[in-house]
Amino acid sequence: MSRWDYDYTGGDCNGDLEKLKDKRVGIIDTQGRGVERIAENAVVANGKEYEIDCLIYATGFEVGTGYTRRAGFEIYGRGGETLTGKWKEGVSSLHGMHTRGFPNCFIVSNAQAGFTANYPHMLNGQSKHLSYIVKQCIDRQARMVETTQEAEADWLDTVLKASVFNKRFLEECTPDYNNNEGKPSEAAIRNGPFGGGSVAFIKILEDWRSSGDLAGLELH
Repeated sequence: MSRWDYDYTGGDCNGDLEKLKDKRVGIIDTQGRGVERIAENAVVANGKEYEIDCLIYATGFEVGTGYTRRAGFEIYGRGGETLTGKWKEGVSSLHGMHTRGFPNCFIVSNAQAGFTANYPHMLNGQSKHLSYIVKQCIDRQARMVETTQEAEADWLDTVLKASVFNKRFLEECTPDYNNNEGKPSEAAIRNGPFGGGSVAFIKILEDWRSSGDLAGLELH
């Protein structure tokens, strides 16, 4: 390990600021110009070389942009409606995985769904849930599955009511792109993760499966 762990971008939330107390950690202010170049064993910024043993790139991802933009393609539903068009005022879904007018479309993201720092953990929970639904469709010889309008509206109401917890967290977080510089917007709350937390979200899915009646879904 190098004598220093360098951070060229700054912290994300309050917990990250604790790292600055470590004598091995330093923040390099590039005055908005970024890193100049990467040398054989150093990063060059502000005309100075900072020797390193390991460089971790944290680039190439987007946060808060549209689902179809990040997916790289548009999704078309019944009557040619686009997912972008339906969600132009904000996400509406059942459990973040189904949206009315888009039968047999299973969406896996953190919008109106659970979120964990170890993202594959939540993907595992979502994939188990969707696998259960697909098997039920096969067992019932259904060729189409779609959420009802009522179930979608009920889940949106649940998401908005639970958002008070997420909003409080975002407001207390260090101002950045994640929380609209300390002022989380209504759209960000609606399009963000389920505010009740990942444990509660997984429990909701487990209870839903345990009921066995596929509440909120139409099978044809």
